[in-house]
Amino acid sequence: MIAFGLLPSKPRIYVFSTPIGPAGVEVACIFFYFEEEIIIFSLISLTVVTSFLDSFNPFAIVQQFTLQGLLKKTHHIWYYIVTLFLTNYLASLIFYLSVTLLNEKFISKYWNILAVPTALLAFIAGSALIWYSIRSFLINWKLRKFLVDRSDKESKELELKFSKKTMTPAYLVGIGFTTTVVEFSTAAPFIAYLTIVQQFQPTLGQLLLLLLIYNLIFSWPLFALYFLFVGFQSTFEKLYTRMTFVLQMVSAFLLPVLFFLIALFLIVFAVNTIF
Repeated sequence: MIAFGLLPSKPRIYVFSTPIGPAGVEVACIFFYFEEEIIIFSLISLTVVTSFLDSFNPFAIVQQFTLQGLLKKTHHIWYYIVTLFLTNYLASLIFYLSVTLLNEKFISKYWNILAVPTALLAFIAGSALIWYSIRSFLINWKLRKFLVDRSDKESKELELKFSKKTMTPAYLVGIGFTTTVVEFSTAAPFIAYLTIVQQFQPTLGQLLLLLLIYNLIFSWPLFALYFLFVGFQSTFEKLYTRMTFVLQMVSAFLLPVLFFLIALFLIVFAVNTIF
């Protein structure tokens, strides 16, 4: 009998000693079909779970939370949301294709030579990030009273801005693009997701669909925030000014912790590669 299996990238044929016949071929085709369906289902499941976890992105959410209160026309926030979505989508596609091309043409061929230098660079970068994260955490801890005073000042400034509502659509597009670029530098879960997807080597159509699903789910908090803001606009503005202190503390202490975790990942990678 001939049976079909599926590699991460291409189908392959296993030949057994069982006599070949019409029934055997039929069973083989059914096996191939279900194997392919399982892999597609696994990729979609991975996409949904990863994008949902990655969607709780404080930077983009807080940014939108602030911007919505500065708009004369509430629906103009879609300039920000759509720019964020499209930039994320195109950047992820370009990143995936670039890494795939680089891997095929360069890394797979020269990795034995590049492994140790890459590991050393990762170790140096990880060590620097550990120093920076600990230093930032300690400095922010000492300056926590200053952060409280600054949050009070910014709350008053926000109340003034909310009353003037000065944001323009062009500015929102620029903010959306800048936010995406800043976020992409810390997109470790998304990069890990793309690395796994690359092992399956999906077709271009499958890749475009997976990235569309990922970015739609990734953007769901922004969609939800818009509709909540439309229904509870005055409440949102008051809530944000009261939450400024909390947001200041989160940004002051959460980022150093995030950098510390990235540093640990780099150091573990370096140690595993060298030893």
